Amino acid sequence: MKTKLLYIIFILLGLAKISQAQVNPAVDSTQVRPETANLKENSARDSIPSGFDPMATDSIVPVAQPPRISYKMSSDSLDAEVISSARDSMITDMVNQKIHLYGDATVDYKTINLKAAHIVLDWSTSIVTAEGMPDSTGRMANFPVFKDETQEFQAKKMRYNFQTEKGIVYDITTQQQDVIIHAARSKFISKPPKDSTEEKQDIIYSEDAIFTTCEADEPHFGVHSKKQKIIANKMVVSGPLNLELMGIPTPLWLPFGFFPVTEPRGTGLLFPEFDFSADQGMGLKGLGWFFPLGDHFNLSVRSNVYFFTGTWGVSAASQYRKKYRYNGSFNLGFDDRRVEEASDGSISSSKSFSIRWTHNQDRSAHPTMNFGGSVNFQINDYQSTVSNRADNVLNNSLSSNLNFSKSWRDKPFNFNASFSHSQNTSSKQITVNFPKLNFQTQTLYPFRKKQRSGKAKWYEDITFKYTSEAKSTFTGVDSTFFSNQTLDDARYGMKQNISSGTSFKLFQYFNFNPSVRYQEVWYGKSLLKEQFEIPEVDIDTSETGVITKDTLNYGYSLDTLVNGFRAYRTFDMSASVNTQIFGTLRFKRSRLMGLRHVIKPTLGFSYSPDYTANPNWFLEERDFSTPDEYRDDPYSIFDGNIYGAPSSSGMQMRFTYGFVNNFEAKYLSKRDSTAKKIKIFETINVGGSYNFASPQYKWSVVTASGRTRLFKGLTNFTFRLNWDPYLNQVNDEGTRRERVEVFYFQETGKLLQFTGGTFSLNSNLTVSKIRELFQGKEEEVVEDRRDTREESGEDDFLSLFENFRIAHNMTARWERTLADKDTLIISTNSIDVRGNIQLSKNWYITIGRIGYDFTNQRLTYPDIGFRRDIHCWEAGFNWTPDRQAFSFYIRAKGSTFGFLKLPYQRNYRDAERAKNAF
Repeated sequence: MKTKLLYIIFILLGLAKISQAQVNPAVDSTQVRPETANLKENSARDSIPSGFDPMATDSIVPVAQPPRISYKMSSDSLDAEVISSARDSMITDMVNQKIHLYGDATVDYKTINLKAAHIVLDWSTSIVTAEGMPDSTGRMANFPVFKDETQEFQAKKMRYNFQTEKGIVYDITTQQQDVIIHAARSKFISKPPKDSTEEKQDIIYSEDAIFTTCEADEPHFGVHSKKQKIIANKMVVSGPLNLELMGIPTPLWLPFGFFPVTEPRGTGLLFPEFDFSADQGMGLKGLGWFFPLGDHFNLSVRSNVYFFTGTWGVSAASQYRKKYRYNGSFNLGFDDRRVEEASDGSISSSKSFSIRWTHNQDRSAHPTMNFGGSVNFQINDYQSTVSNRADNVLNNSLSSNLNFSKSWRDKPFNFNASFSHSQNTSSKQITVNFPKLNFQTQTLYPFRKKQRSGKAKWYEDITFKYTSEAKSTFTGVDSTFFSNQTLDDARYGMKQNISSGTSFKLFQYFNFNPSVRYQEVWYGKSLLKEQFEIPEVDIDTSETGVITKDTLNYGYSLDTLVNGFRAYRTFDMSASVNTQIFGTLRFKRSRLMGLRHVIKPTLGFSYSPDYTANPNWFLEERDFSTPDEYRDDPYSIFDGNIYGAPSSSGMQMRFTYGFVNNFEAKYLSKRDSTAKKIKIFETINVGGSYNFASPQYKWSVVTASGRTRLFKGLTNFTFRLNWDPYLNQVNDEGTRRERVEVFYFQETGKLLQFTGGTFSLNSNLTVSKIRELFQGKEEEVVEDRRDTREESGEDDFLSLFENFRIAHNMTARWERTLADKDTLIISTNSIDVRGNIQLSKNWYITIGRIGYDFTNQRLTYPDIGFRRDIHCWEAGFNWTPDRQAFSFYIRAKGSTFGFLKLPYQRNYRDAERAKNAF
């Protein structure tokens, strides 16, 4: 029952405080106009209740021009306009001092509205009564309904004494958030404040109440309590609670009930779910407490505990939001998983940890600063330990990225600071980059004039740009990541780049683009390979006394990181020329109007010096498989650092060539004879290079790559092919193919030798896309129109699978075998299906992830679920056969009664335990 019932009484307070009434014969007799408050009444219909005497002195007969009565009001009259109406009639009983409103009676005062079939005010006893009346069938109807701006409740009958400020409500039905309350009898008391610093307190005492989330008039389930105390806008406290199903008590009891009802948020208990696992036994999941932290933050702390093994876990989840500023969430979890060993009955413990954080800044929060990103970090495979969801189990890669950026108005530079993290849950390897600082300028034109007239000079388009970056990298496995060894193995450094370039036209059709770049890299550690020789030792390996020597190993090297500042500098320059060539082929008397081929050739030249000649950067390394030999390639003291080392490829004077091609066709549409375009190949790139400074293999491999979309965008096709101008043949050992510095043309008369390639087909289908394809839609790319079909109400058999997605991925490589045969090898070929089916209004099937790997000939982690809606309850079953795990539950709807759940589950640890038992 809502405590605002008191307002109903105040509506009629002015009438009940009437101390004297006189009839003025000069005015009408049915329009009531108090001296200090206005009571407006709608004229009632000419229907007179049975037994009504129109000649009685205590009754007023409705006439066309109703008379008016003037009342002298007390000083306690209302301060706002009161509007009342009744569909049938309004009767003032002067003898019994009562006012009756019949038939859809309504009273409005400020934001309060009261409706009932019959409302009576007795000003002699200061009691107001509202109740229903029989309808045409004799059934009681139009029970009292009370509404405020945010509250509403219904009752069979209401009585209230406005002098003592106490009331009684019978058979009340009200709703607080998602909880519906049915109470047989409630008593209302309003306590005035003790002083000006306190507020009035409304208290309700109820008897025989049921708390439920079922919307049926007779709830299918509920928590029954004999006595309750409700402190308005604070809390509800009840005695022992008993769960009832279909009105039948069950053996399930709670010793007491405590429900916070603070608006809009309040501290309160988070009820747990009962859980049972063959591996862990009986347990409670989700027991915790909710904390509102101000107007913009809240915090939920939950715990899990299993009584058989002692497994426990705790988690904290927080959500925050400030309008036009920021929003985000934070989740922290810890789990101590304890398992009884089948061999000796001992308990083993495995601890895991997880932290997840997302933060987003509103665009309007700050014009020049932004901070946001996400963190997803865990230790010891937390996500697959506490969850059987396919996404958690199959996703073995985690990543984080937090970014802060700052720019300055009217300044050509900006600053960025970030944190990034990558983690592989299979290999347990973690990489963290923090901090990563970046400062860079925008593209500057130092030779441009602020105010210029006429055509710009060529040198005015020369650009200048500066970038710098500093970064620290930490790597390690998750079990030892937070140790001193991780700090000792940390890598850090800084690099700076200065680049300049320009672009201008040559001979009207060619674009010339020269550029230069200077880079400087700083490190705090460098690599030193300490080399140790092993003296030759004579070994007697036979009983005959034959002496042999160990010639397999003449020494070893030890890698050492040396602390100290070291730096290297690089320089390179390049220039390129590009243009476009258009070719068109037209057709007459055909739906195919023409073909178009666009070629974008590019010729370029680049230069970089030989850095291996610097003895401070590159050192020789012994080859300990021979007595006195050194390796052909020296090693760099900068190897293994975060920005790498200078190029060890020697001097580069490289001529490059490339051709970008795309093919289009134009045709006439069958539907409206308009011209349509279609892309045959979106792009085909062909390119290679020639290095003048290379001592051998000056020509590079020629590559061709491209991509296009098939079946109106349902399938993406990509490929990459390689040809070599030099001869490729099997080595003398017959183990692999090697490149020989002999032109293929000299041996075979052919210019290039095909050496292999790769291609891939990736399809992403939905029922809407398939329907559009087979219906002959002429769009170049088929779009997903699920929302449009839902709005139009179209329905067919395929609509059952409207929320399904089918993904097919195939990757293959084409290579030449040792027997000189071209072979196609399919490395990946799998199909994946996910979605849900609504079989009926109450039956649902969910396919979390199921597929088939044609290469390995096995299912790819099926995850299947069923759900049944049982009005105010729901039941579900989830099965992941690949992990031999399943779960079943039946639970009440609504978050408040989410703890009313009967679960049973078997996770992958239970399956392993059962397997080992046999």
